[in-house]
This record gives sequence, C-alpha cells and structure tokens, in this order.
Amino acid sequence: MKSRLWLIAAALVVASTPSHADWAKLKEAASELGTAVSDTSKEAWKGITDFSKATWESVSTWGADAYNKTGAWTEESAATSKKWLTAADKELDTMLEPKTPAEARTALDTMADTALVRLFNEQSSAKLLFDKAYGYAVFDSRKFSLMIHTNQGSGVAVNRKTGKHTYMKMFGAGLAAGLGGKFYQQVILFEDKARFDTFVNQGWEATSEVGAVAGKESAELTAKYNGGMAIYQIGEKGLLLDANISGSKYWLDGDLNK
Repeated sequence: MKSRLWLIAAALVVASTPSHADWAKLKEAASELGTAVSDTSKEAWKGITDFSKATWESVSTWGADAYNKTGAWTEESAATSKKWLTAADKELDTMLEPKTPAEARTALDTMADTALVRLFNEQSSAKLLFDKAYGYAVFDSRKFSLMIHTNQGSGVAVNRKTGKHTYMKMFGAGLAAGLGGKFYQQVILFEDKARFDTFVNQGWEATSEVGAVAGKESAELTAKYNGGMAIYQIGEKGLLLDANISGSKYWLDGDLNK
C-alpha cells in the first residue's frame, strides 16, 4: 500500500507540472500507473487526474487571460508569465512542422500569445498601447506555414473587436541581418480600424518613415503611436531597441485563410 501511495504522489507532482508536456501526453504517460492502482485507490486516482487536468488548462489559458485584461503589466504579471512561457514554449516546439492548415493556424495563434507576453515582460509600457489598440499582428521568422520560402516569416493579425484571426506572410528585407539567434518576432499594434483594415486587406510595405521599431521612446509611459502603428522587434535575447523594418512586406496567406 505504501508503494502505491508513493507512486500516486509522484504522479501528482509530474502531472501537475504543465511545463513538462500537454495534458494528453501526461495522461498517456501515466496510464499504466492509473490502471495499476487497486480498486480502493481508483477514486483517489480519479481525483488526481482531474486536478492535474485542471492545473494544465489553467496555466495554458493564462496568457490570453492576462493580456486581455486592461491595465498595466505589473511585476506580478511578469513573474507569473515566466511559468506560463516555459509551458507555452515547450508546446510551441512541437508545432514547428505543421502538416495541415489547421495545425499551422494553431501554431501561429500560440506563437502570437507568447510574443505578446514576452513583449510586455520586456516593455511594460507596450501593454498600455495594446489596451488602446483596435487590433494587432504578430510575425515570426520560423516556418509555421505549409510553404517554405527563404527569409519569409508567418504571422497572424487579430481584430480585437471581433476576435477574427487573419493569417499573413512577411518578407523581411535585410531584417534578420546581424540579429543572430534562431528566430525573431515582430509585434505590430494598430491604433484604429482604418489602419488595421488596410494592413489586412491590402497588405503593407514598411517605409523609412514608419519603419523604426518602437523602443527607447516607448519605454516611457507616455509612449504614443507613430502614424497609427506601434512596432516592436523581439530577438531571442530580448527587445531590439534600434531595429528598423524598412522594406519589409506583409500580405495575406492564401493557404491558411481558405
């Protein structure tokens, strides 16, 4: 009996740590232990698995709950986010080679959530601009689409009023030069409907006038939009304050929006 109790306790520790795997994988890995416990322990085991699932789902949804809440990004928000980012990044690592449009869309949605949380951790003032935004778009240099092209990234634009997700592609002319690391991300905040709709429906090419990425100036709480947009560039080592995206192009992803 002591042996069974020890096994159950060990399973609880592992299964309630969402950074190790998603719930389906945890449940599969623990199936043999679940069937091995005696009949008198079945009820206790069910309680453990239900608790573990609730724990995983709670952490998995933390990102969206956090950035959809209006208000400043606090030190507490940043501290909590570290646990969530660990779990989300591990999950994202399993999505880098999507085999269907649905899988690609899920991967891009997850990527966008992590980029927003990472941005707010780096630059808390960006959260205040986000609260005012009509919509936003997030792009990543990794290959999430079904088509692979050199120096091309993928992303998603989100209408915050309707919740609609529009999937897009990006070509960053010279963008990755000198950045180093495995990937970089862009977060673009749109102040109003007109600017967001034009970006989504007609595509966009960054000019020198609006190509400067929000950085040093936006570190102040008085940060403002530049031409109706606020653009952030994030590398693996953090926010890039002096980056420029002039010449970068953005357009609809015909495969993922069908």
